[in-house]
Amino acid sequence: MASVIENINVNNSEDDSDAPVEVTTKTSKTKTRKKKTVKRRVKYTLATEEDNELNEKHVDEESALTHLVFGDDDDYLEELTSAAGKDKPIKTKKPTTDSKRAAWVDSEEVTEEIVREPNFNQMVPRKRRKITTGEYETKLKFEYERVMGRPSWAEKLLNKNPDADDSDEELFRRTGNYLTKSTVLRAGTIDCLRCADFKHDVAHSKMLRSVEFHPTARILLTAGRSQYLNLFQVDGKKNERIQSLFFDKFSIDTTRFTKDGNQVIVTGDRNFFKVFDMIEGKIMQIPMMRGFEERLGKFEVSPDGSLIVFMNRNGQLHFVSAKSKELIDTTQISGNINSITFRHDSELMFASGDEGIVTVFDVRRRAAIHRFIDDGSYSTTSMCVSSNQQYFVTGQKSGIVNVYSYDDVMKNGEPKPIKYLKNLTTSIQNVKLNASSELLAINSYHLSRAVRLVHMPTLTVYENFPEFHDKKIQIVNGLDFSPNSGFLTLGNNNGKVLLYRLKHFSTY
Repeated sequence: MASVIENINVNNSEDDSDAPVEVTTKTSKTKTRKKKTVKRRVKYTLATEEDNELNEKHVDEESALTHLVFGDDDDYLEELTSAAGKDKPIKTKKPTTDSKRAAWVDSEEVTEEIVREPNFNQMVPRKRRKITTGEYETKLKFEYERVMGRPSWAEKLLNKNPDADDSDEELFRRTGNYLTKSTVLRAGTIDCLRCADFKHDVAHSKMLRSVEFHPTARILLTAGRSQYLNLFQVDGKKNERIQSLFFDKFSIDTTRFTKDGNQVIVTGDRNFFKVFDMIEGKIMQIPMMRGFEERLGKFEVSPDGSLIVFMNRNGQLHFVSAKSKELIDTTQISGNINSITFRHDSELMFASGDEGIVTVFDVRRRAAIHRFIDDGSYSTTSMCVSSNQQYFVTGQKSGIVNVYSYDDVMKNGEPKPIKYLKNLTTSIQNVKLNASSELLAINSYHLSRAVRLVHMPTLTVYENFPEFHDKKIQIVNGLDFSPNSGFLTLGNNNGKVLLYRLKHFSTY
């Protein structure tokens, strides 16, 4: 058995307290191989006064270095206090008009660079010295004024009265709302809002024949083959119905307000017409004359409200007094009459028919004074004259709309249009200009959504009307602008009446 004997000798000296403690460890084994003796000594020393002095000296050196670099805490607080005092806002006087402040400061412009001095006299070369950009600018200005003279705009600025009220600051001080609505109707796209449709019922289940705005009140008239005439309040929100009238055994063909708006003229498939008096609230039947058997169809009321002119397919025109409702005169032109229209002053009337010839009548004498050929037309179906007597517009059975100069059609027998509008391909039913002659509405009753708005100053069709997703338009049979073009209405073949708000026009 091997044995391990460990002897630990610890010798403590009582006399020398500062002497290190010696620890000896001995390891012996029974093997023949001997282990070396390992001695570990742990020495403990106690701090003396000299050591404390050295430590304090080291701390003092660090404090001195810190003070040299950063300063004392008191100095730092004093610097903060003084800096806060400097950052206080300083009240300055209000700048006068003769000294303008810059809106901003560009650091790149403030920094003056060093450039070479220019040599303006090339005949005497000399060494160029370095100057700043400010000096360079001054030299360029001096040489320019010496050769070219001082500009007039610079003279005005130098001689300007400093008390004048035209400085930028004064302008901003009194600036109001400079963003106003444009008075010019723009082309391309028209800003319109689809309003609530006019409420219809079984009475309007059939095709509408006439839609018209009242000349003074916010009222819309609708009528059709259903023998009903309806009056609606136009507000763009509810559009409630005011009154509904039934004409027994009288299929309504055309309706028109008189100029004062107090009466409504109504024609149908009879040899007489009816008048609805809105003031008295009664319907009157007006016979044409004894022995008159022709059916009265389309008619127009003159802009001055003095005449009602009925047209027949056989080429006859019947002139009736709007006041007495009596037949005044009858005239006839060759061919069938499809459309008549008046000039704005009611002195001239235009009539067109199947031959593509437009006849101009003197209303007072009721005699033809001029004729011209509608270019490319074998049947002119509708016409209108602009209120400013600038345009004359015709719609043809082929679907083409001709826009003429009014002066040209009155002077020539074969005038040439200034624009051919070929956006519709079927017979044109209505062409109508608004009150300002800026907007033209055209429609055809043979195809669905066959309605367009035309910008007259540029003679271009609006791209966004009608909207592609607006499926309620269907086949349009009637259209009209409100007196000041604030609204546009469309009547379709299903008895629906659509209303659009034209935002460019501010009033009804």
